[in-house]
Amino acid sequence: MATSEEHCVWLRNCKKETAKEVQGVVKGTIPEWLEGRLTRNGPGMLEVGDTQYRHLFDSLAMLHQFNISAGRVTYRSRFLDSDTFRKNTEANRIVVTEFGTAAYPDPCQTLYGRFKSMFTSPEKKISDNCLVSVCQVTDEMYALTETSLVRRVDPKTLETLGKVNLHDYIALNLATAHPHVEPDGRTYNIGSSFTSYKGPCYNIVEMPMGKIEGAKVVASLKPLRRTSPSYFHSFAITENYFVLVEQPLVFRFGKVLSGVFTNKPPVNSLTWLPNEKVVFRVVKRSTGELLPTHYTSNAFVTFHHTNAYEEGGNLVMDLSGTEDGEIVKMLFIANLQKDTTDKTRILYGSSMRRYVIPLNNVHTAATGENLIKMKDTTCTAIKQENGSVHCTTQILHPDFFDMPRINYKRNGKKYRYAYGVGTKGNDLQFERLLKLDVKTCKMSVFTEDKFTLAEPVFVQDPNAKEEDDGVLLTTLLSKLDPLYVALLVLDAKDMKEKARVEFKTKGKVTSAFHGQYVGAHEKIHAF
Repeated sequence: MATSEEHCVWLRNCKKETAKEVQGVVKGTIPEWLEGRLTRNGPGMLEVGDTQYRHLFDSLAMLHQFNISAGRVTYRSRFLDSDTFRKNTEANRIVVTEFGTAAYPDPCQTLYGRFKSMFTSPEKKISDNCLVSVCQVTDEMYALTETSLVRRVDPKTLETLGKVNLHDYIALNLATAHPHVEPDGRTYNIGSSFTSYKGPCYNIVEMPMGKIEGAKVVASLKPLRRTSPSYFHSFAITENYFVLVEQPLVFRFGKVLSGVFTNKPPVNSLTWLPNEKVVFRVVKRSTGELLPTHYTSNAFVTFHHTNAYEEGGNLVMDLSGTEDGEIVKMLFIANLQKDTTDKTRILYGSSMRRYVIPLNNVHTAATGENLIKMKDTTCTAIKQENGSVHCTTQILHPDFFDMPRINYKRNGKKYRYAYGVGTKGNDLQFERLLKLDVKTCKMSVFTEDKFTLAEPVFVQDPNAKEEDDGVLLTTLLSKLDPLYVALLVLDAKDMKEKARVEFKTKGKVTSAFHGQYVGAHEKIHAF
């Protein structure tokens, strides 16, 4: 019978990093123009001593890096040396509460000490285990998660350098790990603030050249559910607008606060409201002004936006989404451990979907009128009696599609190709790499038996003439050999393999969530 780690690579528990670079064996040919570093972030250590994390979002962070130069590639991995990592490993058990895992009580602590720790200030209890992504705009790289804490990392050695609390510079208590970077280095992110005198609000933040010290709020929105702000993992940006999907997956504010003092993990306060609607909050970038129209849709959940752009007086938005509000429960370790034949296993049904939001003639439209006049979409936007506009979706392809990436030079602009990962059957790991033509809705696939793949990162050929002139970089893990990792280089046009660089590591190689490629000759690094 297969072990749990063979059954699902997400369950790997790494105890030994590969801190010293190892040289890879190249099969095929790496393009001469491909020079730079691919850095990825994700779960690394699922168990500390005899204690185990309950959710995949909790695992101690591990950074992976592939350094590409002159047709050769090296690999290294390092644990993020966070305060959380040190506290847990020194205690040899989980002592810091994470998203889905409460800290285990100290058996040596007195009853009074345990009671007193319940009333430690919330800020001191926030974990700095930043395991979602990385961002380097100029010379500084940060490991990101969804709290206000980020960790600075040496982009060449992956050494952890310091900790920054965004809340010290800007009104944010939570922030996404998916900022947007403009060609001139301006960086935008969005997050929630719970400590403002105005009450809870969503703040959109601008950072010049990605520098946290220069951050400023450019727009502020009040949650529609004042005591239950929405959970969001990413947001959309176009040339003239920001778009926040306020979805009915919410944090019950009262449960969040009580959980801080009673050692309950934040996931306990996350609530799915299937009978409530999604509201698209559209903000003008030039003024920070919120458009007054409520654009709604039936309930769905999204983690990852693909792209958005303006066309013919409309805002077109593509994202990976699902109507299943229990999606977060899918990543509980207990669920990942279930056999594929187990009917109680919660599956991830995300697919690529499109919404079209009309920007013109909304107020003069008649009740019941479809404001979408575009001929190449089945999306509708129906004017309601109360003045709101209800939008329906177009599923661009029925297959599972998530971790979407694009040629980032098309970010916020009309585009044609999206790249992502897929699954086989009812598996919970990524075994297919996908290219979706959003114009024709045709899908191209790369897959290989007994291997899993990671989020694809598009790198444009410097002599590109077309949008998909370039390569896709992804990580290949063997289901059977936990010490094997490969950097896979695919031709983005036909999804054919150009090169594979294989490595043997010191410790088990874990799957990662998100990453960034930093070109050796770039001045501004985006995604």
